[in-house]
Amino acid sequence: MAMTRFPTASVEELSNFQQVLVRTTGMVTTLLEAFSGEDVRVAKLDQGYVEWDGHDPRLELEAGRPVLRRTVLLQGADSGRTFLYADSLMVPERLDQPVVAGLLGTDTPVGTLLLENRVETFREVLSVGREPAGSCAGYFAVEADTEMIWRTYRVCARQRPIMLITEKFPASAFTTLG
Repeated sequence: MAMTRFPTASVEELSNFQQVLVRTTGMVTTLLEAFSGEDVRVAKLDQGYVEWDGHDPRLELEAGRPVLRRTVLLQGADSGRTFLYADSLMVPERLDQPVVAGLLGTDTPVGTLLLENRVETFREVLSVGREPAGSCAGYFAVEADTEMIWRTYRVCARQRPIMLITEKFPASAFTTLG
């Protein structure tokens, strides 16, 4: 079995749970619920259709096609604490209509929508890195120069990419259990 390579950051320097978050090919929402002991809710920051410019070959999509861009926070339902920032690009023409309707009309996490609609997927972590919080700082109540950990992964269905997702969280988060 081939190991996924992480060329832009050393995952060995991360806490155990941070490693789980950047390496997992499963549902992040479920992991966050287990770690935090509370339900996780989606807070949509932005969502809408944009024309794909074709600059990123990882979606295997020609320029000019519509993609759905969805930017959300995963937060504790009780605490309101922001656990994760996620920016997703989705190819609606490759998704089943109930999934697209769920993305547009609900605050249901992407993984939950795929599971509820029994969409068989393959998830592939493409890269992991570190960067300053920048414009994400306010969501986590940290300074703009606070170090963030990010990962980008691709979700495929029917052997075609359907989503490209980048998730971020502060490097100081998830360093202890509970």
